[in-house]
Amino acid sequence: MSREPDPTPVRPELADLTAELPRFVRDRLGRPRPVTEAEREALGAGDAETVRALVDLGLDEASAREAVDEGRVALVLAQRVIGGAGQYSIEEVSERSGVPVELLRRIRVATGLPVPERLGHADLQWARLLARLLEVLPPEAVASSARARGTALSMVARSDLGIVRDELLLPMRRAGADDLTVAVTLADTAKELDGIAREILQITYGLHLEHQLSSELSATLTRSEVPEIDLAVGFVDVVGWTSLSSRIDPQGLDEVLDAFEERIIEVTAPRTEVSVVKFLGDAAMLVAADALSLAEVMLELTTAVPALEDVPLRGGLAGGPTLIREGDMFGPPVNLAARLTDLARPWRLLADEQLSDQLEAGGYLTRRLRPVRIRGVGTRRPVGVSRAPDG
Repeated sequence: MSREPDPTPVRPELADLTAELPRFVRDRLGRPRPVTEAEREALGAGDAETVRALVDLGLDEASAREAVDEGRVALVLAQRVIGGAGQYSIEEVSERSGVPVELLRRIRVATGLPVPERLGHADLQWARLLARLLEVLPPEAVASSARARGTALSMVARSDLGIVRDELLLPMRRAGADDLTVAVTLADTAKELDGIAREILQITYGLHLEHQLSSELSATLTRSEVPEIDLAVGFVDVVGWTSLSSRIDPQGLDEVLDAFEERIIEVTAPRTEVSVVKFLGDAAMLVAADALSLAEVMLELTTAVPALEDVPLRGGLAGGPTLIREGDMFGPPVNLAARLTDLARPWRLLADEQLSDQLEAGGYLTRRLRPVRIRGVGTRRPVGVSRAPDG
């Protein structure tokens, strides 16, 4: 029995690459797209082929031509696949969701989302969920939460698209893929990510919420009667990051950051008494309800390990009244801990002198250093912190 020819032949220059790509991407490679003679004359063969393909995939011709002219084919197509066509005005979304127009605008802006002239079905779903959230929390709280969610999710989406570029699009470009093939690949991959990531984010949020409810920080917050509470704040960073950035390539820097973040999570994840507030590139901010718990973690992080033998860490620790807003921390202890980190030597931990008695009572060794003037804080006498010889 004769076998029918493959309807989607792969170009020779992509043959070695396709086995490494997801199936839905392999199916797109090399697919022929007919172009009329009139389109060839108006746009040129390559651009005409791309415009025709974009129209076949659901874009109107004006949008397709604009995407080609501006060199935004991949992004425009992916955006259309994810968001769909705009169907509603913001007034219609407001009417269908029950959220007042001005409040809808305000929370979209707080989330980091634009307010286009026409909104799609996903925007309407978002507004309806927002209406449900407003039944649980007051508008001010929802706006504050939206800023935190928007910042975090924007970073997640940016990270995912960066990985798609590095792992799929860049190898395809190097193997000779044309603009249209790359555009369709991005659109299809974004669609796959959208479906999977929604479920992962939903479950991950539940797991993090459960973890936070078991944390000592959350317990402390629920007992507090004032906005500011006494917390221990610590920073850990990579020593000589600026110099390192000038000496190794971006891929090497990425590996350093991965090792750094993995180390932070490895040490802190089992300890509900310590919370990682955020990563700041080559630094991490941690908090705890008491200085002893945080000091133990900080000492472990500032102890040399093979994975970071060439990129030593250092830390700073302070404590005092701290304001928690939108999941972030503010106040003098935050500034002081950051400054002490800048002063620390590789694989060393410095603490504010006001924590000395508490640390010594907890069994840690402290060594007073010379007084220094710390910008924005004043003159302080930091103390070096270490474990006692018996551990």
